[in-house]
Amino acid sequence: MPKKIEQFDNERKEILNKILAILNINESNDTFSLHHIDENIDVQNQILALENDIKKCFFCGNWSCFKRKDFVKRRWLSMIKYVCKENNYDFVSMQLKKNGINYIDTIYSIKEK
Repeated sequence: MPKKIEQFDNERKEILNKILAILNINESNDTFSLHHIDENIDVQNQILALENDIKKCFFCGNWSCFKRKDFVKRRWLSMIKYVCKENNYDFVSMQLKKNGINYIDTIYSIKEK
């Protein structure tokens, strides 16, 4: 029997809040660096540890991070994107360049719509 989305509204918001806390996203800081998280295995593991909670509260059977686990390079990033989208948050990436030429890092911004 399909899950009723309304039944899990509080849990879905709680999962988002956990992710935001892990990424240190708050009212004064709405960004995180891909490079920083790539180097921080603990943060990645904390997000990946939410997998069972996410599967319980979201319709996520078609999410690439779960459907094609072996082909997704950064499962944790995919999970963040989908959870933000499902909670009506904007998830925007910006590439930082040095002198407008050399790629330095990707910065992600998470904001409530």
